[in-house]
Amino acid sequence: MDIAFTGTRKLINNQNKIVWGKLEQLLELNSNWFDGDALGDDAVVRLAANRYNNPKTDFEVQGKQRYAFAQRSKRMIAAIAPSKNKKLIAFANKNCPKGCKPSKSPSGKGSGTWLTIAYAYHLNIDVEIIFLEDSLELPCWLQQSEPKQLSLW
Repeated sequence: MDIAFTGTRKLINNQNKIVWGKLEQLLELNSNWFDGDALGDDAVVRLAANRYNNPKTDFEVQGKQRYAFAQRSKRMIAAIAPSKNKKLIAFANKNCPKGCKPSKSPSGKGSGTWLTIAYAYHLNIDVEIIFLEDSLELPCWLQQSEPKQLSLW
């Protein structure tokens, strides 16, 4: 299984424990991990992969412009897209910004985490969102049931 990760650059309070707990659960899956080069959950994923000798691929930002961060995240998602068994695990610490929605070129409206979620959803990648704060809600586009494939035969 190929698993990509996205989330906040700053973990506070017990959020670090939440991320570690999820990663420890995933060790049983014999999976390849894909992560970014940021602080926060990316750093925890890299540390856990190294500690437990779990295969991982790191994606680095190429440039200092804002769009370079979005490009990095999209490259990571594109890397797992061809896999038959793939998933994005997102550690969200805020609600999805208004105007962020799935598309070929989503705008995270300031949230790289939600941009990555929207792009993965657009590519039909299974997304698991782990809220790091109480009272957060899924955006309406994630609450809708998926369209069913119709067959004429």
